[in-house]
Amino acid sequence: MVGGDAVEAVRAMKQRESRPLRTLGSLSLGRSLLRAGVVDRLRVVVFPVINGATGTDRLFDDYPDVALDLVGSRLFDGRLQMLEYVPRVLAGPPH
Repeated sequence: MVGGDAVEAVRAMKQRESRPLRTLGSLSLGRSLLRAGVVDRLRVVVFPVINGATGTDRLFDDYPDVALDLVGSRLFDGRLQMLEYVPRVLAGPPH
């Protein structure tokens, strides 16, 4: 658990740690870390389900504009696909 400013805590951990740091499931934390430029990799797992009637939140609302460079992919069970990107926060809308 981290107390205080999460972005500053992650910056400090990245300087101290040689192993990769990971976070799962926190949209607000992901947004703030991405905006601060401390995200080195972004993994997106595609599940073959569409939650049209039951879905409530759009995942990337309030995220900055980000260009994604694909650096890896993996298929699980012949259904789930993990895509790994290097994110680049853009100064404005993509062209």
